[in-house]
Amino acid sequence: MSALILKIFLTVYILYALLKFFEFFFRNDKTKMKGLRAVYSADGRVIRIFDNVMLILMVVLVALLFVTGVEYLSFTTGLLVGMTIIQVYFHRFSDPLPAEKSPEPPITAIKLMSYSIQANPGKAWRELVFMTVLFVWALFMLATRGFGLFR
Repeated sequence: MSALILKIFLTVYILYALLKFFEFFFRNDKTKMKGLRAVYSADGRVIRIFDNVMLILMVVLVALLFVTGVEYLSFTTGLLVGMTIIQVYFHRFSDPLPAEKSPEPPITAIKLMSYSIQANPGKAWRELVFMTVLFVWALFMLATRGFGLFR
């Protein structure tokens, strides 16, 4: 049962991640800025709540993985690749933002990074392509091997 729950959680989370990537490129700048202002209003309370919920979800996913059986080399490789690709992704946004695309004070590091990513999502195109390919492969594997579809 835990394997089925894990597969469902992974499928939904990967679909959310893919949607989020494509959203960067198809939402207009005005809508992006409005969303950022809303998220960072009230001292970033929404971000803190989201982060806490996501951390709990990650703990649940890892617990389900360990209950269903984990292959340590695969897990460790995925952990290191995931952490590194996110680090490299963030490094793509090192250029200063023009004043018209910068956040209003108070400016925190994460707020500045969020605005930079929304202003120039294409800067990390290599990392986005890499993550998208991995997500599409993972969805394919979940659909075929995980849920037995497309036989």
